[in-house]
Amino acid sequence: MVIRGRDEIRDAYRDDDVAEAYIAERFEHPLGAMLHARQLASLAGSIEAHRPGRVLEVAPGPARLTRDVAARYDRGGVLMDASAQMLARARERLRSAAHPWTVVQGDGFQLPFGRVFDLVYTFRFIRHFESDDRLRLYRAIHSVLRPGGVFVFDAVNETVAKPLRSSSSYHQHYDALLRPEAIRAELDAAGFTLVRLQGVQHRFPLLYQLQVLVGPRSKTLARWAIELVDRTGGEPLEWVVTCVSR
Repeated sequence: MVIRGRDEIRDAYRDDDVAEAYIAERFEHPLGAMLHARQLASLAGSIEAHRPGRVLEVAPGPARLTRDVAARYDRGGVLMDASAQMLARARERLRSAAHPWTVVQGDGFQLPFGRVFDLVYTFRFIRHFESDDRLRLYRAIHSVLRPGGVFVFDAVNETVAKPLRSSSSYHQHYDALLRPEAIRAELDAAGFTLVRLQGVQHRFPLLYQLQVLVGPRSKTLARWAIELVDRTGGEPLEWVVTCVSR
């Protein structure tokens, strides 16, 4: 059964076991580690280019990205998640950060802030919702970004993902499968201008085979091969989406 809708998605992450295993299960194998590195590099590029004064991450989970962002960003920020279990891990992982990050439990659809942020990012969150809820989330994020503020998130490429998912039942969560023109139209309707779609996980079927066949023998070799193939380009499985608030 696929987890979908606001209540099911929220409740799925209010679980100590899920929070404890989240990073290890998704981002410590070679393919997940590469995805993490690509997302982090994109965020670091946005921070370097825009020098944001105030930063917010929505649905950070256990601060998977923000622990690394904190090492590159010379001030603290705000994390907001609906899951107390995830936020407990986030606090632990950010305890050694040079600058303090404020951790807030709350609903991403109703952000309790004014228009005070220069950069907002969220990963593995908006993609789990259908079109009406995605628009609500875009508008909620727009309401807390200053004009010209940067918004970074991820989206799944329909062209690559649709045939893969039609032949597989391993996906537990609903993911919206989109094309570039649909992403652009959604963002425009919410008051954003699309700046960049940065592809990640190019030639995914081959990347997955490398992980399955090479990973059990050598994670180092699998990661090297996955990096090499990914950099040859082609249609990506996902994008890191960067846009600005109008």
